Amino acid sequence: MKLNASDKETKDEYFGSPYAVLNLSKIGLRYFRICILASEDSKEKLLKNFINHPNIGWVFSAEGWFNIAIGIWAQSNSEINEISTAIRKNLDSKDTIVYQSELTSLHGFGNRPIKKNNKPMTIVDSVQCSFELNHLELDYLKVLTLDSSIPDKEMSEILGVTEDSIVEMNHKLTKEGIIVGYQERINYSGFYFKVFIDSMSRKNEFSLEELMTKLWTDVRCIYVERANGKYDVEFEVILDNKSDIQEFLSGFSDYQTVILTKNLYTNLYPLSKVANIKLIKDTLSNQTGSVIDFRNSKLWYLNHKATDAYLNIYENKKYFEVMEKSELDLFDEVISYLKKDNQTAIFTVIDIGSGDGLKGRVFIEKMGEDTVKAYYPVDVQPIELAAALRANAEGKYAKHPVLLDIENLTSRFPLKLIPGEKQIFLFLGGTYGNFKSEVINEYLKEILKDPSIIFLVTMPIVAESKSEFEIIDSYANPNVEDIFFGPLLQLGFKKSDFELNAEKPGLYALVAIEEKRLVSSFILRKTTTISGRTFEKGTVFKMTSSWKPTLKEFREAIEADFAVENIFSNDSMSIALIKSRQ
Repeated sequence: MKLNASDKETKDEYFGSPYAVLNLSKIGLRYFRICILASEDSKEKLLKNFINHPNIGWVFSAEGWFNIAIGIWAQSNSEINEISTAIRKNLDSKDTIVYQSELTSLHGFGNRPIKKNNKPMTIVDSVQCSFELNHLELDYLKVLTLDSSIPDKEMSEILGVTEDSIVEMNHKLTKEGIIVGYQERINYSGFYFKVFIDSMSRKNEFSLEELMTKLWTDVRCIYVERANGKYDVEFEVILDNKSDIQEFLSGFSDYQTVILTKNLYTNLYPLSKVANIKLIKDTLSNQTGSVIDFRNSKLWYLNHKATDAYLNIYENKKYFEVMEKSELDLFDEVISYLKKDNQTAIFTVIDIGSGDGLKGRVFIEKMGEDTVKAYYPVDVQPIELAAALRANAEGKYAKHPVLLDIENLTSRFPLKLIPGEKQIFLFLGGTYGNFKSEVINEYLKEILKDPSIIFLVTMPIVAESKSEFEIIDSYANPNVEDIFFGPLLQLGFKKSDFELNAEKPGLYALVAIEEKRLVSSFILRKTTTISGRTFEKGTVFKMTSSWKPTLKEFREAIEADFAVENIFSNDSMSIALIKSRQ
């Protein structure tokens, strides 16, 4: 949601798809806010260090009582305290924390300024016992909180279940009070006020009751909240004039107000950063000993940048193209080469590990949509298949999402095509390097037996002169560490359970190069019991692994099992066109 605090009136506009609103208390989450009057330097540090944090729900700037606020979704006091402590470490002596509290209730009213008479939606309440979601329900909610307009048929394809299962699941989650409504994404005009009131300062015994009645029925009210701090009543209203706020304050003598001026970051619900807990637990239960290996790409889910791109695909596309420039720069050369021998062909594009589908979309645009019959985004993550569908929504070609891991790729591919059609397999972004080359090559061999297959593999490369220290240093920062720590956080571990990195102050993750692969690890500093299992002090959790080859090493790995027809490369990226040796 874009916030506007100028005197110039703007038109209300919708952007992005509608989304499901959840009662987060029902799934065991609590909501904590911290409001800060900070210098510009401190604000920049907070954004840099927390915009990727898996527990951060939103960050916005304001005018008035404070100038930056951070919302936190957490499961326990220890989790809240750890994040709060980390936030304080980014402040200097001149910064002031003006208020912090946990919400005990939160009710939203959808897009009430546009559509009147919307029923209130309970987002936080006093739930005694949380509802445990199974892995399918979790995946379904992840997609639904990004786009609730996806038809049941499409949703069934994304999740790999029947349409009847989708209907039943929606009915169950709605009946249980987890799905409480639906919300449009909207750009509100006017002044967006957030008000904090101390209910003890009421001027008469009915002041609070009168205010709550007014808020509950006033179409300008967006949220009504109760908190456990001094300012125990909060609400948000969108007003045409700044002076209109006085009509809400007349019954009280102690209150604070701010105008929200810019939404710096919104992760609507933390579900978009939660991997499938079943996969994490299965990975853990299959291992014993002093080293626990979590280096499995299936455990990693959509990050905030991909979510932002999904929510407003065309606004973020330019940003995406800048961030992925080194790979996208090679597309023109690759496509020009392919078209020389395939001038009249019709193509089907299979995007392995598609992610949000943006690269697939750019590739198809450069190929020419009129030459593409169908697009198959293939991913193990349902939330990313939904994002890929959205990224390619305006394409005239057919879209067929495929929920599949790479080990089982041959159960669906290659496709059987009519004469004159060809299949282009895209294996972009360096996912190839998440596997050992001899393992991933085995997975791909069966696909490449078909001589009509066009298979492209992308791999980031490093210069011969780049040192291991330089590679490691680029990954040793709080943002990347939070991503590394994700699966452990979901199991119930805290960073303070692990040893600090002696060489990198403030970090816990140990980043090293092992056999040309960048590996991140966490080492337990004390014996810890999680989910009924005890892990001894010194247990090592290896979290990520990605290959860092030179161009020569990448070519050698491919040539071990395939014929390399061509390699397209620049300083930091390479794309290999490979074929079967048969």
